[in-house]
Amino acid sequence: MARIIILMYHIIDMPKSAQEAKFCCQPSEFIKQMQYLAASDYPLLNLNDIASILSGNKELLEDSVAVTFDDGFDDFYYNALPILSRYKIPATLFMISNRIDQYNDWMVSKGSPKRKLLSIEQLNELLKAGVVIGSHTRAHPKLSEISNNTEQLYQEVGASKIELENILDIPINHFAYPYGLYNDDVVESVKQSGYLTACSTRSGFNRLNIDRFLLRRIEVYGSDSLWQFKQKMMFGSNEMSGLFLIKYWWFRAKSKLFF
Repeated sequence: MARIIILMYHIIDMPKSAQEAKFCCQPSEFIKQMQYLAASDYPLLNLNDIASILSGNKELLEDSVAVTFDDGFDDFYYNALPILSRYKIPATLFMISNRIDQYNDWMVSKGSPKRKLLSIEQLNELLKAGVVIGSHTRAHPKLSEISNNTEQLYQEVGASKIELENILDIPINHFAYPYGLYNDDVVESVKQSGYLTACSTRSGFNRLNIDRFLLRRIEVYGSDSLWQFKQKMMFGSNEMSGLFLIKYWWFRAKSKLFF
């Protein structure tokens, strides 16, 4: 059965500190990864395509790949967009609606370097370039911790959608859970707000029977080599090492031996 692989990025830039290094894919590595995707046989999708496939309006004939970005750092505009455009890679970016043209305060409060987020002008340029914009809440909270507060949850989920729609004058159909945290109340709020899909941070492949509000993604770390990037796509796992592969093939061999 054909599968959809959704890749997740955050920052496309050199890390400014060890604390943020995991989330920083250096442009020199990002271009290698996008060159690989462009040269591969994978059909390349955005979240609009995935929504159409999962609703039965578009057929999934073979394994396909979507590239997504969380938070909306302005390095996307300067470092990622030129590479994506060069290799004709479709992309989806999840923006924090109440932090447009501001900074990553949710990270700075925990000791990470200050980084600029996209402006309205830059977001409009992304739309012209074909980038799909989704919501990543208004302020990047841990939604599972506020899910018992109906009004606060609505502000982060439903109001963020409306806010982006008013600013950009487009429908906002896709959502990504900050920190990958959610519970039943959060998922229900996403559904009631009118989104078509929602992305988690749980790794794995997406098949046609996947819950479209719990889409799985494979996170690309700053330390990933091109070899690790390819292996993550092959095995659908965030963690990739020589030990992982040994264990994987050992269990495969064991299952064939005993069953």
